[in-house]
Amino acid sequence: MLNLTHCKAHGFEAILLKNSELAITVIPQLGAKVISIVSLKHNREWLAHDKQITLKPAKNNDFSEHDSGGWDECFPGITPQLYEHIPNKTHFSHDHGELWCQAWQITNTHINDEEIILSLQAEVFDSTFTFIRTFTLKKQSKRLLVDYLVKNNSTHNLPFVWSAHPIFAVEPEMRILINNKHMEFKVDEGLSRFYNVNRSFINWSDFSTKVPPLNKVMPYNSSFASKVFSKHLNTTTYKDQNIIVKLIDDKAQQSCGFEFSSTNISHLGLWFNYNGWSTTGASAPFVLGIEPCIGNNDSLNHSMQSSEHGTVARNESKFWQLIFFVN
Repeated sequence: MLNLTHCKAHGFEAILLKNSELAITVIPQLGAKVISIVSLKHNREWLAHDKQITLKPAKNNDFSEHDSGGWDECFPGITPQLYEHIPNKTHFSHDHGELWCQAWQITNTHINDEEIILSLQAEVFDSTFTFIRTFTLKKQSKRLLVDYLVKNNSTHNLPFVWSAHPIFAVEPEMRILINNKHMEFKVDEGLSRFYNVNRSFINWSDFSTKVPPLNKVMPYNSSFASKVFSKHLNTTTYKDQNIIVKLIDDKAQQSCGFEFSSTNISHLGLWFNYNGWSTTGASAPFVLGIEPCIGNNDSLNHSMQSSEHGTVARNESKFWQLIFFVN
């Protein structure tokens, strides 16, 4: 069973991709936000949706009014700052980038007996960049293939950071499993304060020794919020790794996660928000962000300072691939 359906969701034109295992709903008008990923065998919605925030078109590019959960894309930066890398031009890159706050164009919808393909694209900085995301869902597959293509339409090499920004609905005691236990993460202020950690980096295997352990979802009202980035994943020691990061519900015997190659996706970000931080001042959500990314910081400038940003050469394109899966 394969279906590609144009439908309505929250009052917006939406596209539903569906096979026997997964149902994925995308709203092109809202930055191609994925508002729902349902595991059909378990009738389980994996993405979070904050009912305090109504889905609506962006006004004043204020992400706090759009931060309802779901899956957005962040590019060419995450922290708001000036983009001054195009000679004789200066643009302002908004909070969480330039993709979530615009309508995307549907460029390809294709369905046959074996697979569904959906491609959407957005233009950034007066078409300096063209950002294309393609979903491929095969028959009876538990895996959604996500292909990214960024075209640099200028005559200059241009830097960027990118992050997938899916926000997951979680419950206490769910586990976060990473197949590389030696992965190291930079300690941010939230992590340092909560655990009194004085180191700059912490090994993922050390997370299980903390109280409460960070590789398990904490209790409700833990008031913990932290955003951590891994060290560069494609080093001489761990080159060309196949990275798997998984969110596991042991009680229900269900899981979901991402798989990607460190050859093309250089970092992993984790956003822990266990009633710890609110964008609007309303009650804080209880969610987890698992964010494969290119760049070791929300700030493009800071990523460039450590030479861990991405670059698209002039008049060239850059490609990377991500797999979302359920079990």
